[in-house]
Amino acid sequence: MIIFQNGLLTLDYEPSTDILFVEWPDIQAFVMPEIKQALQILVDHIKNYDIKRLLIDASKTNLEVQTEEYTVLLKEFGTNLMTTRLEKLARIQTGSGSRENSVQQARKETQFTVRLENFTNKEEALDWLKQKKEPLFT
Repeated sequence: MIIFQNGLLTLDYEPSTDILFVEWPDIQAFVMPEIKQALQILVDHIKNYDIKRLLIDASKTNLEVQTEEYTVLLKEFGTNLMTTRLEKLARIQTGSGSRENSVQQARKETQFTVRLENFTNKEEALDWLKQKKEPLFT
Protein backbone atom coordinates (compact mmCIF):
# COMPACT_ATOMS: atom_id res chain seq x y z
CA MET A 1 0.00 0.00 0.00
CA ILE A 2 1.23 3.48 -0.82
CA ILE A 3 1.71 5.40 2.45
CA PHE A 4 3.30 8.48 0.90
CA GLN A 5 3.89 9.85 -2.56
CA ASN A 6 5.26 13.07 -3.99
CA GLY A 7 7.33 14.02 -7.02
CA LEU A 8 10.49 12.51 -5.53
CA LEU A 9 9.46 9.48 -3.48
CA THR A 10 6.82 6.80 -3.36
CA LEU A 11 6.75 4.81 -0.13
CA ASP A 12 5.20 1.41 -0.74
CA TYR A 13 4.61 -0.49 2.51
CA GLU A 14 3.70 -4.17 2.83
CA PRO A 15 2.36 -4.67 6.39
CA SER A 16 2.37 -8.48 6.21
CA THR A 17 6.17 -8.54 5.76
CA ASP A 18 6.86 -5.17 7.44
CA ILE A 19 8.88 -4.09 4.39
CA LEU A 20 8.93 -0.55 3.09
CA PHE A 21 10.05 -0.19 -0.53
CA VAL A 22 11.36 3.03 -2.04
CA GLU A 23 13.10 3.88 -5.27
CA TRP A 24 15.99 6.22 -4.48
CA PRO A 25 15.35 9.62 -6.09
CA ASP A 26 17.55 11.21 -8.72
CA ILE A 27 20.01 13.52 -6.97
CA GLN A 28 20.55 16.91 -8.58
CA ALA A 29 22.22 19.92 -6.97
CA PHE A 30 19.33 22.29 -7.59
CA VAL A 31 16.85 20.07 -5.74
CA MET A 32 19.06 19.12 -2.76
CA PRO A 33 16.81 20.86 -0.21
CA GLU A 34 13.81 18.94 -1.55
CA ILE A 35 15.80 15.68 -1.52
CA LYS A 36 16.78 16.23 2.12
CA GLN A 37 13.16 16.95 3.02
CA ALA A 38 11.96 13.83 1.14
CA LEU A 39 14.50 11.65 2.97
CA GLN A 40 13.36 13.12 6.29
CA ILE A 41 9.79 12.23 5.34
CA LEU A 42 11.01 8.67 4.68
CA VAL A 43 12.61 8.52 8.13
CA ASP A 44 9.46 9.97 9.73
CA HIS A 45 7.30 7.28 8.09
CA ILE A 46 9.68 4.56 9.29
CA LYS A 47 9.23 5.92 12.82
CA ASN A 48 5.48 6.45 12.60
CA TYR A 49 4.78 2.97 11.19
CA ASP A 50 7.53 1.38 13.35
CA ILE A 51 8.97 -0.26 10.24
CA LYS A 52 11.74 -2.80 10.75
CA ARG A 53 12.74 -3.55 7.14
CA LEU A 54 13.58 -1.16 4.32
CA LEU A 55 14.32 -1.89 0.68
CA ILE A 56 15.95 0.92 -1.31
CA ASP A 57 16.27 0.51 -5.06
CA ALA A 58 19.14 2.79 -6.12
CA SER A 59 19.83 0.92 -9.35
CA LYS A 60 18.27 3.48 -11.71
CA THR A 61 19.11 6.67 -9.84
CA ASN A 62 20.87 9.47 -11.68
CA LEU A 63 23.45 11.39 -9.69
CA GLU A 64 24.28 14.94 -10.74
CA VAL A 65 26.18 16.25 -7.71
CA GLN A 66 29.76 16.05 -6.48
CA THR A 67 30.71 12.82 -4.72
CA GLU A 68 31.47 14.71 -1.50
CA GLU A 69 28.04 16.35 -1.48
CA TYR A 70 26.37 12.97 -2.01
CA THR A 71 28.39 11.44 0.83
CA VAL A 72 27.24 14.21 3.18
CA LEU A 73 23.61 13.53 2.18
CA LEU A 74 24.05 9.80 2.83
CA LYS A 75 25.68 10.41 6.20
CA GLU A 76 22.79 12.62 7.31
CA PHE A 77 20.27 10.03 6.09
CA GLY A 78 22.14 7.21 7.84
CA THR A 79 22.33 9.14 11.10
CA ASN A 80 18.60 9.84 10.92
CA LEU A 81 17.83 6.18 10.17
CA MET A 82 19.65 5.17 13.33
CA THR A 83 17.08 7.15 15.35
CA THR A 84 14.41 4.69 14.21
CA ARG A 85 13.79 1.06 15.16
CA LEU A 86 14.78 -0.11 11.68
CA GLU A 87 16.59 -3.46 11.85
CA LYS A 88 17.44 -4.36 8.26
CA LEU A 89 18.13 -2.32 5.15
CA ALA A 90 18.52 -3.99 1.77
CA ARG A 91 19.85 -1.87 -1.04
CA ILE A 92 19.78 -2.64 -4.76
CA GLN A 93 23.07 -1.17 -5.82
CA THR A 94 24.16 0.82 -8.81
CA GLY A 95 26.78 -0.03 -11.37
CA SER A 96 28.83 3.02 -10.37
CA GLY A 97 31.98 2.36 -8.37
CA SER A 98 32.23 5.96 -7.14
CA ARG A 99 28.63 5.94 -5.88
CA GLU A 100 29.14 2.63 -4.13
CA ASN A 101 32.29 4.06 -2.55
CA SER A 102 30.23 7.02 -1.28
CA VAL A 103 27.77 4.61 0.32
CA GLN A 104 30.58 2.68 2.02
CA GLN A 105 32.31 5.86 3.19
CA ALA A 106 29.08 7.25 4.66
CA ARG A 107 28.40 3.89 6.35
CA LYS A 108 31.83 3.92 8.02
CA GLU A 109 31.75 7.57 9.02
CA THR A 110 28.32 7.32 10.66
CA GLN A 111 29.15 3.98 12.27
CA PHE A 112 25.86 2.75 10.82
CA THR A 113 24.29 0.22 13.19
CA VAL A 114 21.41 -1.04 11.03
CA ARG A 115 22.09 -4.37 9.28
CA LEU A 116 22.77 -3.41 5.67
CA GLU A 117 23.28 -5.65 2.66
CA ASN A 118 23.69 -4.71 -0.99
CA PHE A 119 22.09 -6.73 -3.77
CA THR A 120 21.95 -6.70 -7.54
CA ASN A 121 18.24 -7.55 -7.80
CA LYS A 122 15.01 -7.06 -5.91
CA GLU A 123 14.20 -10.75 -5.43
CA GLU A 124 17.41 -11.50 -3.51
CA ALA A 125 16.96 -8.35 -1.43
CA LEU A 126 13.40 -9.30 -0.50
CA ASP A 127 14.45 -12.85 0.39
CA TRP A 128 17.11 -11.50 2.76
CA LEU A 129 14.70 -9.01 4.35
CA LYS A 130 12.12 -11.74 4.97
CA GLN A 131 14.59 -14.01 6.77
CA LYS A 132 14.17 -14.25 10.49
CA LYS A 133 16.99 -13.05 12.70
CA GLU A 134 19.91 -15.41 12.77
CA PRO A 135 20.61 -16.81 16.22
CA LEU A 136 23.65 -15.40 18.03
CA PHE A 137 24.69 -18.85 19.21
CA THR A 138 24.11 -22.23 17.62
